[in-house]
Amino acid sequence: MTSASAWATPLVEVLGLAHPPVAITFDTQPATSRDGSLLAQPAGCCFWEPAQRQSLDTRAADHANCSTGSYTHGLIDMAGAASGADTAALIDSGWITPADLGLVGHLPFRPTSIRYEPLTAATSPDVVLIRLSPASLMTLQGACPDLRLSSRPQCQIVPLAYNGQIAVSPGCAVSRARTGLPAQELTCALPAASLPAVIDRLQQTVAADRAVADYAVADRQRFTTLG
Repeated sequence: MTSASAWATPLVEVLGLAHPPVAITFDTQPATSRDGSLLAQPAGCCFWEPAQRQSLDTRAADHANCSTGSYTHGLIDMAGAASGADTAALIDSGWITPADLGLVGHLPFRPTSIRYEPLTAATSPDVVLIRLSPASLMTLQGACPDLRLSSRPQCQIVPLAYNGQIAVSPGCAVSRARTGLPAQELTCALPAASLPAVIDRLQQTVAADRAVADYAVADRQRFTTLG
């Protein structure tokens, strides 16, 4: 079986990614001990960017400062998420309603640990996270027109991808503030098992895009540029 790490380079190349893909692996086995502990973070999405460079083994406590994120990742139930003071702040602001919260995607099981790491270091991840530009989103949508544009919160793209759906998020105000995600970037979660097929479709789409772009560039020469 080909290791998932083998798909990192073609994925970066075909989408022109500016950042390395991140692999997410869920484990339901009893958590093993680990050396030291992670620095506390405001939310699980804050592990995404550093996981481009290093492997991070997290537990439920490492996600506990964000009730909504803990819910999307299966670490607490809806009742626990709804009772959080941070969730109350989101609802009181009108950012999300209790009814909307009930529709948020979440993992159908409780993982004992969640590993975030560069895709190049992964073997059998469940989900792959990438950061998209508008141009790379154009390419991905051309190859996978059934992708889902996800509503807030941003982190629900992870369980959606675990369940087999390519999910793109324009970001959410909470996660962008916490992670510093640039305004010109979006996030996308891919089911890891679908990577070979997705890359094959992407390569076909890129070839077609290049062909029509070459035509458009040549055709543009017939016209006078408006000043």
